[in-house]
Parts: sequence; structure tokens; C-alpha cells
Amino acid sequence: MNQTTRKVIGLLGLVIVLLSMIYYTGVFRSHYTFAEDLLLTGLSPVQGFFSRIGRKTYCFFQGMFDYERVLAENEMLREKIAERDNLSYKLLELQKENHRLREMLGFESSVEYSLLPAEVIARDPSYWFETITINKGYDDGVKKDMAVVTSQGLVGSIYYASKNSSQVLMLTDSRRAVSALVQRSREPGSIGIVEGYPEKSEFLRMVNLPPDANIQKGDVIISSGLGDVFPRGLVIGHVTEVEKDQYGLLQQALVEPAVNFNRLEEVFIVIEYNNEISGGPEDEPDNETEVETDEAENGGEDGEDDEGEILSGT
Repeated sequence: MNQTTRKVIGLLGLVIVLLSMIYYTGVFRSHYTFAEDLLLTGLSPVQGFFSRIGRKTYCFFQGMFDYERVLAENEMLREKIAERDNLSYKLLELQKENHRLREMLGFESSVEYSLLPAEVIARDPSYWFETITINKGYDDGVKKDMAVVTSQGLVGSIYYASKNSSQVLMLTDSRRAVSALVQRSREPGSIGIVEGYPEKSEFLRMVNLPPDANIQKGDVIISSGLGDVFPRGLVIGHVTEVEKDQYGLLQQALVEPAVNFNRLEEVFIVIEYNNEISGGPEDEPDNETEVETDEAENGGEDGEDDEGEILSGT
């Protein structure tokens, strides 16, 4: 046996001995040796330090990834909340519009004159309580001075009509005046004029009332039908104050409009109405015909006097 063979055999034997020692010391012993315990004790703080560094590093990068995910989820939730709120607003607006349209439909079916519905499409901010623009014009049969109303009451009249839109002069404009009377008393001799009140733009003023006119706070003021513009009986507003005019000869009243001019969205245009129903001045043709007949029978002079009396009482 040569020297090389002996070295190989010796090396194999050493390996077998070491493997046997590792096996027996790792399986059958119940505690570490002093050297192992000393080594582990010295390495434990180092292992803990690196373990904490590893955990913090993991949490840092994990937090970065979670932050991006949370941002995405937050944005998605914001969009869902915005969509829900928008849907709620739309639903609320549809409910309000449905309520208004029901009121308008009930009003349209309850009156005895022809109405044309229209929408308010614009208003001049500098003349907020004076004019509005609606989406109906002379192509729809709209003409100047036609009355404009809502289910709450009188709004005003057509001031200018173009092809597809019209400008409405509201009651609060000082250029607009309406012949009116007190609904409670309906005294023919207590007809006054309702006009805009520049000192209080949201109110109206009823003037030219006789000193003995039967009017008091809380009375409802309606259109008289005189003037052949506004149908009789349209609600104008409620009396809030009654006082003497500046000369102390006549009475005047402060009137709160029945219509909320701040919230006008839909209106009606009175296209045609029966003056017999409205109480307008055209209630008189039959009387005038009778006068003409009397005139023909009586030779003319007495008839002319009678006719003059009738017309002067209009």
C-alpha cells in the first residue's frame, strides 16, 4: 500500500468520524455546549438588530405599496360618493319639477282660458325683479301685452316677442301697472292700481284707492279684468300695510306678491280668454246692441244719450 492510498483512507476515516460526531451531538444531546452557548449569546443581539432592521425595512416598503393602494381606493370611493350625491340631487330636482308640473297641470285644467306653457331661460342680474326671458315667441302665437301667470298668481305681461323667445315685464317693474280690487269686498268703487314699488323691489304698491275703500291687512288683491290685458280674478298678492297717500286724500297699500319672483322656472302665457268669464270690458256688446236697437226705434237722440251713459260707466 503506497503513501497516496493511505492518505485517502485516512481522510475518509476523518470525514466519517466528524459526521458521526455531528449526528450524535445533534440528535441525542439535550443542551448546547458551553462554546455553542457562548457563541449564541454573543450573536443574539446582532441577530435581533438585523431582524428588527429587516422587519422595519419590510414594513417601509410594504407601507409604500399599501399607500398607493389606499390612495386608489380612496379616489374610487370619492367618485362613488360624488356619483351618489349627484344622483340624489337629480332625484330631488326631479321631485321638485314633478311637483311644479303637477301644480301647473292642475292650474291649467282649472281655468277657462287658453294657456301656453313656457320655461324661463334667462334673467338680467341687474334687473332681477323686473324682466325675465322665456322660450316662447311669436312663432308660438305669443304677442305683446299677453298676460303671464303661474299657478300661484299673476307674473306680468309680454313686453317684447321675438321669433322663439319673449321678454316678460314683471309686476315688480315700475313700468307695469294692473287694475285690481280686493277679493273680499269686490267693491266696484274700490278699484285701484297695482304697480312696482322701487323703494321695496320685492313688493308691490296699490294706489288710487278711495278714502272709504274697504281694504285691510291680509286682504287678497286680484286683477279686476279692466284694460283688456289681464283676465279677471288672477291673484296678485296679499296686503301687508294700509295707509294714506302722501297728500292724505286717498288710500294706498303695500302688497306682498303671491308669486315668488326669485324662483320662477315655468310660467303660462294667457293666449286667449273669454271676457265674459274674466269680467273684462268686452262684456258690453249685448248692451250696446240693445242701445242701438233702442236708438233705431226711438229716432236716435234718446238712444245716443243711453249709449253715452252706458259707455261712460265702463
